[in-house]
Amino acid sequence: MVKIDFDFDTPHGVFRDALHLPDDHGFTEAEIQAMKEQRRDNWIAVVTAPPTPESAPEYIEVGGVQYVRV
Repeated sequence: MVKIDFDFDTPHGVFRDALHLPDDHGFTEAEIQAMKEQRRDNWIAVVTAPPTPESAPEYIEVGGVQYVRV
């Protein structure tokens, strides 16, 4: 097993991750770089996604104080 640690500086902070590949994976350096970039891009998409109505927390008010309903 080969572990390839990597990180990217982004406008949203540092993204750190690792790829775990079999010793005989056969990927080229370009393919490995593309995998790293895809993982970074997926992370940025999650971090920058606007909230949806389904993901917005529900609140309950008790005595004038709002609490997030879990």
